[in-house]
Amino acid sequence: MTDSSCGSNFFESKIGKRLVRSGLLSSLFCVLCSPIALFAQQRLSADVTTRQVVNNKMLRIERQLYYTVGGDLVVHYTHPQEYYMKTNRLGEVLIYQPSVNEVAMLQDKAMADQSEVFMLFLSPDRANLNLTRMGFVLQKVEKQGRRVVKTFTPTQLEDKIYSKAVVVTEQDRPIFCAFYDRSDRVVRKTYYSDYTTLPALTFPSRVTQIAYDNAGDSTIRREEYKNIRTAGFAADAPFDFHVPASARRVSPFKMQQ
Repeated sequence: MTDSSCGSNFFESKIGKRLVRSGLLSSLFCVLCSPIALFAQQRLSADVTTRQVVNNKMLRIERQLYYTVGGDLVVHYTHPQEYYMKTNRLGEVLIYQPSVNEVAMLQDKAMADQSEVFMLFLSPDRANLNLTRMGFVLQKVEKQGRRVVKTFTPTQLEDKIYSKAVVVTEQDRPIFCAFYDRSDRVVRKTYYSDYTTLPALTFPSRVTQIAYDNAGDSTIRREEYKNIRTAGFAADAPFDFHVPASARRVSPFKMQQ
């Protein structure tokens, strides 16, 4: 496997487009807008490494997450290219590239259906991986030893690409999730492991996702979370990041449908 690299302009690069399609440029709008009563801390941060394998090539992405409860999510990408992504409670996404002092805005509700796992496990519906807030309804619950298997279906099937979703939990912690298309074929599987526990917050520090296309080929993505903090942040941690007033606004690249 080889390391991919990106071109000089992030907004037109293959990696930039791939990040949007894979959900790495997105945040969870309904999580940002929902109360997190169980979590008393006001700020959280984490370092994240993502490795995605496509056609025997590896894309490695390094980023740091900075979240203010009830406020903005700031993601600082440092590899393979530096840029900032900021999502507010209105669902607006700003992408700023310091090297060229350019900023683009995205506001697409479809992007809100994907999430940073870090954010997903702050949701009040985290035991169901936020499915009920995404329009799914619980249809069946089965007990299999120490594990519980839950089956969800979308509320309006004619408008959905998925026919159902299955979540497996152990000790109320999600360990597996699968999405099925309308032909009842698995199109995405996600494994959650290596749980980390902080005061009033438990979430997986390793997430492995396998996505299948129509030809049966798969894309594998693994995320690892480290240096999770609720205090002791660096003085320059960009929780309150603002795009410089001098930044040139550009149109976001066209996302492939």
